[in-house]
Amino acid sequence: METQSTETAALQEKAGNGEMTEIVSVIREREAPLLRYASRLIRDSDGAKDIVQEVFIRYVRISQTEDKGRIENLPAWLYRVTRNLCLDHLKSKRVQLEIPIDEKIADFAGTDQPDRTFEKKEAMLLARKKIMELEPRDREIVVLKIEHGRSYKEIAEIMGISVTNVGFILHTAMKKLVKEFNAEAKGK
Repeated sequence: METQSTETAALQEKAGNGEMTEIVSVIREREAPLLRYASRLIRDSDGAKDIVQEVFIRYVRISQTEDKGRIENLPAWLYRVTRNLCLDHLKSKRVQLEIPIDEKIADFAGTDQPDRTFEKKEAMLLARKKIMELEPRDREIVVLKIEHGRSYKEIAEIMGISVTNVGFILHTAMKKLVKEFNAEAKGK
């Protein structure tokens, strides 16, 4: 507890000197997207809040050291730390990864005409089901690209793989999704 008090006092001193403006700005800008990302990875909003809080604690700590210069791409660093903490959480809880992306699927499912509502919902459920059947790595890349709008480079940094790998995995996963989606849609 004393460590937290010491850290709090140090933060308050820095805030008084105006050094916290950047940190507060980052938190305000990035908190909501990181919460959505973590919530979708671990399927637990309370756990996601804890994880994102820990991400920002780590950011504050590193921003107070010379290591801050090592962060070349802050959004990618924040997502990567969030991802790693979520994976640790999942390992400890042995929770299956689920990533609902209904809103993005809806964008591809058609118009908002009343007579298409049922078809649209059915298409969304089918697409969601097919995304959930992907391998966890492939599913995460699809979600980072579609839902979070991340670039290949950002996804590569978050996942710790090459940009070429991201492109290949995303292309293969999307091709598989389209093939399976069409096959199941024709089967009905």
